[in-house]
Amino acid sequence: MRGFIVNGYSVSGPLISAATVGSLTWLVSLIYFQDKQLLAVLGLGLLLALLWLDGFRERKADRQHRRFRPYFSLLPCLLFLVYVYLESVFGYFDWGAMFMHAGAGMVTPSVVFEYLWNTGSTILVILAVLFGLGALKARGTLTRGLDFALMALFLAANPMLTRPIAAAIHPNPLHDFLSRRFVDIIALAEPQVAAASVTAAPKNLVHIFIESAERTYMNEAEFGDVMGPLLEFDRRGVSAGNMVQLAYTNNSISGMVAANCGTPLLITFFTSRQYLEEHSQFLPGLTCLGDVLKARGYRQNFVTGWPLSFTGQGAFYSTHGYSSLFGGREVVAAVAGRGNSFGADDAEVLDLSFDILRRAQRDGEPFSLTIAVSGGHAMDGYLTEKCIGKTGLPPQAPNILHAVKCTNMLVADFIHKAEAEGLMANTVLALQSDHLSAPSAVTDRLNKYERRNFFSLSGDGIPSKTYAGLSGTIDIFPTILDALGVPPSNGQAALGVSLLGDRPTLIQELGQGQLDGAIYAEDILVRSFWQTKPERKAAAPGTDAL
Repeated sequence: MRGFIVNGYSVSGPLISAATVGSLTWLVSLIYFQDKQLLAVLGLGLLLALLWLDGFRERKADRQHRRFRPYFSLLPCLLFLVYVYLESVFGYFDWGAMFMHAGAGMVTPSVVFEYLWNTGSTILVILAVLFGLGALKARGTLTRGLDFALMALFLAANPMLTRPIAAAIHPNPLHDFLSRRFVDIIALAEPQVAAASVTAAPKNLVHIFIESAERTYMNEAEFGDVMGPLLEFDRRGVSAGNMVQLAYTNNSISGMVAANCGTPLLITFFTSRQYLEEHSQFLPGLTCLGDVLKARGYRQNFVTGWPLSFTGQGAFYSTHGYSSLFGGREVVAAVAGRGNSFGADDAEVLDLSFDILRRAQRDGEPFSLTIAVSGGHAMDGYLTEKCIGKTGLPPQAPNILHAVKCTNMLVADFIHKAEAEGLMANTVLALQSDHLSAPSAVTDRLNKYERRNFFSLSGDGIPSKTYAGLSGTIDIFPTILDALGVPPSNGQAALGVSLLGDRPTLIQELGQGQLDGAIYAEDILVRSFWQTKPERKAAAPGTDAL
């Protein structure tokens, strides 16, 4: 077979075809195929077809001297490969999540570089596909007809294009279903109602979001005792053993919204951008846990290792009743720490949180303390220096497992220390994963099982039991309200149902498939969530808890 001349070097047609087809089929296998044998057959068939075209098509004599030339499938192919990359790195593609990360705050440049570095092999394979298609076009193997066919294939196979088009052409009949099931608890945030319901000694709240620490990690045969440090707290109170991940609850900020507001993060680009950029408000039309507690005089604190600007976390908590907020930079400054590539590490976050907890208990006013630790963040985790060589896991275990175990150890130590000082008196403790773990070195092992989120609620008066029914992170909101002595009517708040009662959750009634379909279709609630309530103004983020 004739070679293809590139800067004086001859590259054989079969080699180009094999590299192109092999690279493309490997990328597609990351997303679409579990059956690798079927993939191999399809890839081999495509390769043989290209070799046949390359070997038996008549070419003009000068064709082998042609260089690259434009081809119609270039842009569709590039968009398709962008989709494949995002799916392989984050585990999902979601326009709303993209808008949120772009409009509300991206991660630091060092973290972006980290992701690119860890996915360098995938990027190189993508470049190989683009280069190979260009080479095939220049050789004449990729004829105009095949070029158009490939363009149509890439467009039709790309969900980032087909999903919004399909939604526009065929409106989902469930588009208003959630709005009819939504229970607004705005009355619980009204001062007169709050004053009438205040007890002599309202319970405090410590709520810890543990990055990606899903319940699936409790399989000790597969992952060791990664979740071991949290087991004693899981057994003390209500443990959700079957908490699935619903649509639009699959990243940190959407997990926080679900747990605090009882709804998935419903978002449109233009509404969110307007309120986040022009008004510094996040879901101003939604009544959340922080709004209810603020009306009852709670002093509310939020501490995270990420920058407060990351995905609008600072704006979310300041909009909903939090007056004291510490992000990565503020945490590092407060504890005179060293920080890490994105802000503050988990040990620093928990050190500062402990100081805030001690002062809050000393002041004697009701308080809530929300903490977000991030050691288990994909792709490789962030192992705090305190834990190096101390996790008890085999040295050859993937770093992500060491990082998750380390964070769990630090959280357990934080709770034990607080209990030893009497700081957990009259306090409800909520521990949860913010979402299921994004793709990492152990994703294939996690996917062998039914993956579930972790949620445990304990404290005085909370029974020790496992809630085995299907639930979602949206059910955490009414459950915490119930535990704090502010039970919502009929046990429901927003779209969530209290796990302390006996009413079936929405996901039990509908099944996850139908509920996810209704979430994707919803176009009524999203507008009301992002419309400012006349009486609500976001508090200016402060660090006056110390």
